[in-house]
Amino acid sequence: MKNFKELVEFAKMKAPRHCVVVCAQDETVLEGIKLAQGLNLITPILVGNRENIIKCAKNVNLGLDNIEMYDAEDEPAAIIQSIKIVKERGDFLMKGMLSTTVFLKGVLDKEQGLRTGKVLSHIAVLEIPGYHKLIFMSDGGMNIKLDIKIRVDIINNAIEMMRTLGIEKPKIGLIAASETVNPDLPETTDAVKLMEMASQGKFRNCLIAGPFGFDVAISKKAAEHKHLNSELAGDVDFILMPNIAAANIWAKGLIYFAKAKAAGLVMGAAKPVIMLSRADEPETKLNSIALGVAMS
Repeated sequence: MKNFKELVEFAKMKAPRHCVVVCAQDETVLEGIKLAQGLNLITPILVGNRENIIKCAKNVNLGLDNIEMYDAEDEPAAIIQSIKIVKERGDFLMKGMLSTTVFLKGVLDKEQGLRTGKVLSHIAVLEIPGYHKLIFMSDGGMNIKLDIKIRVDIINNAIEMMRTLGIEKPKIGLIAASETVNPDLPETTDAVKLMEMASQGKFRNCLIAGPFGFDVAISKKAAEHKHLNSELAGDVDFILMPNIAAANIWAKGLIYFAKAKAAGLVMGAAKPVIMLSRADEPETKLNSIALGVAMS
């Protein structure tokens, strides 16, 4: 899959999905909803401050006549109501104008949330100028401290997403500051363990290599210059970043400086969960909605 245009076309092959939006009182969120509705991707269900939703919808020329809307007095009430709806008849959940803390507290609630027993991980999908296909990346939004078990679950979540999108044998790069294994850099020692697990068939039908410097992962020329022979070099589909800070900063840097297009989705929950920055553009919302449709 080379770009988001192809992802949107993939999503359009499915019947419209019910997208439940938490705290929908935001113009960029509603612009994204309007774009997705125009492509017949979704049937939106809006939850939040009714008065403000109506005001924002008017500002972006989104008609509300045929859209379900539920009033909620505050953020905690909105997330509780939204999760109830998505469990009963929704296909995926989308974060609107509310804090990430409140949103995740609801999603991760052990009794009322969307936990399944799996580790939840955020996957960013990026269309980067100069790279020949979409690239998938984790985890810049969910898991603060990584260990070998969490890295395994993050990889499996990514494999599930990529396979759903038609990438039958994903190429996975384990990113570190360099290719040298260093006990002070747990991402490098974990990379060795993950490679061993892959050789034992612990991951389904994928190629895994690392530790890789980022340059090696995305550039065959860089790998050759470093005398590294890998069929993954310059052609990775998914990169596992060493930690949440590196992933978050790297993705935002590409979006703001390199004009990369983006989407984001949380995997591992009972239903797909779109969790984006409140500063993201309507196009990013649309791309993420298309991803949510594809995964539901």
